[in-house]
Amino acid sequence: MDEKPPRDVLVPEVLQSSLVTRRQFVAGLAALSFGMRRGFTEDSPYAASVAGIALPHTPLCLKAYSLCRSNAPEFLLNHSLRTYLFGALHAAHHGQAFHAETAFVASVLHDCGLLRKFASKTHSFEVDGADNAERFAKEQGMSAADVKTVWNAIVMHDMSFSVATHQSPEATLVAAGAAADVLGPDEDMIAPAATTEVVAAFPRLHFKREFTALLVDHCNRKPGAQTATWLEGFCRQHSAAAPVSGTESAIRDAPFAE
Repeated sequence: MDEKPPRDVLVPEVLQSSLVTRRQFVAGLAALSFGMRRGFTEDSPYAASVAGIALPHTPLCLKAYSLCRSNAPEFLLNHSLRTYLFGALHAAHHGQAFHAETAFVASVLHDCGLLRKFASKTHSFEVDGADNAERFAKEQGMSAADVKTVWNAIVMHDMSFSVATHQSPEATLVAAGAAADVLGPDEDMIAPAATTEVVAAFPRLHFKREFTALLVDHCNRKPGAQTATWLEGFCRQHSAAAPVSGTESAIRDAPFAE
């Protein structure tokens, strides 16, 4: 019993604390045993399937996962994997086919633009994340069409949902999956039992607190970068330097008499 779990097993944070509730302890043990039962290794660092959804393990998917895992905090890595799973469950409910490898790459890399390593000085985090994913995808030899799909899916993942649904099935998947993980799944589409299994496989690790802090950091660094997404209002709320919309004055000052 003194042996440590394999390095790739995601040890739930609740098991590292002596002050846990019985419910947290049971949930943590479930998540830990989930990983051990599936024998996570370097060649298979995450589950083969969760809640009836197969997780692709192609060389490209493993490299995308490794890129995220090497740079993102664990709570964000887990969020990215839950995004794919919730998005795939949403697609299954609607009977919508998608390309698993492309959707997985976009899901795993969709929030990397929030990390300082991948941030530009002026772009929104969605564009920074999409640009980073685009470079990665090109380096890995993805087709031009698939590279474009990945870029669009990441850029549009937190715009109005109607925008994403008019793009590719992969864009719909990332948008639906990210929204489900941040705001909560629609139980008419994703059964509570499936949600429980997804969270057990990839624990939230204080996601609400940690993700909010990451967003606030982004807004403070680039208060004027966010436009056309829900984060625009968030940045105005959390950063005194965030600009107020100038649409009315821009219309008034246009170089026309009327």
